[in-house]
Amino acid sequence: MVSMKIGIILHPYGEGKPAGLGRFIFELTKALLEADAKNQYTLFIKEAPETAPNFPGTNWKIEILGSSRWWLENLQRKPKADVYIFNTPVMPLFWRPKKSIVIAFDFAYKHLTGMSARERIVAQALEWYHGHSLKKADLIVATSEATKRDIINFFKISADKIRVVYTGFNRICDIVPVAVRVPKPFFLFTGVVKKRKNVLNIIKGFAEFDKKNPGYNLIIAGSAAGEYAGEARQFVSERGLREKVLFLGYVSDSELSFLYKNAAAFVFPSLIEGFIGLPVLEAMDCGLAVLASKDSALAEVGGKDSAIFVDPYDPIDIAAGLFKIANDEISKRKLIENGCIISQRFSWALAAREIKTLAENL
Repeated sequence: MVSMKIGIILHPYGEGKPAGLGRFIFELTKALLEADAKNQYTLFIKEAPETAPNFPGTNWKIEILGSSRWWLENLQRKPKADVYIFNTPVMPLFWRPKKSIVIAFDFAYKHLTGMSARERIVAQALEWYHGHSLKKADLIVATSEATKRDIINFFKISADKIRVVYTGFNRICDIVPVAVRVPKPFFLFTGVVKKRKNVLNIIKGFAEFDKKNPGYNLIIAGSAAGEYAGEARQFVSERGLREKVLFLGYVSDSELSFLYKNAAAFVFPSLIEGFIGLPVLEAMDCGLAVLASKDSALAEVGGKDSAIFVDPYDPIDIAAGLFKIANDEISKRKLIENGCIISQRFSWALAAREIKTLAENL
């Protein structure tokens, strides 16, 4: 096959403390360049980064689009690619590339309730823009069957236009750990403290669990700012749990390696998660039992024995899940064994090969 010119919209990029989306985009791009020495890649970035990406190979270059309101429209004035990969369902409004692939993770705003008036307006605008981009794209990559169903149901897109490609994950426990001062034993949550991650219900579930199992702690590792994080902290204070529920803020991968290696279990019952969740796969790879939402994408690939599945809206059910992990050693060992097996099915290299093949055959 003749080599192609592939454009990747590398956004967001350059965040000081990248969350899940930024990590996905960086790792997938890196894996594509590692797997493909034949095709030529142009990485389109919104603003010039403070530090240039350290990607492998020599078959790539960077083009800066600029930080204006309509920055994606600048694609039409840059060197053209044969196919463009948009890492979110946001394409230029007024220009259509020759061929395009859009990657979709989830549509949290369609699932979350209790939004403010401003949040509803933002969600409506985002829904329109996503619908416009998904219809304009030549191919859509969904990161789970659950996300594929949402695209079909919410935006009336034909299933024939959608392919499911699961994400990879980083082997955090291969990194030399840096000790973090935390009380043991502890349950661990990692991620940004926001509503969709369900941290408040995790804390409420832990509070119920603590009534009969007072020896455990809950560690929350991730950025915790804003109104929702404030509600979570207030609940902890009101329940007298400040010695047992600790907010660590952002942690490095080395510190995360330590936390994974020392946790009693990993707790991740998100309200909405369009893919399995990088932290879930990281935790499974590190040998941790996982508590997850019964509605998560993990259920579609792992089956009922891959985690303790709970109702994410019910703190009592979360508490029951914690109790089972803490008191049923046989079940816990089985979860760990199955989790290790499941994590081996996923890698950035596999995801990159699948997307590369889709781009070449578009």
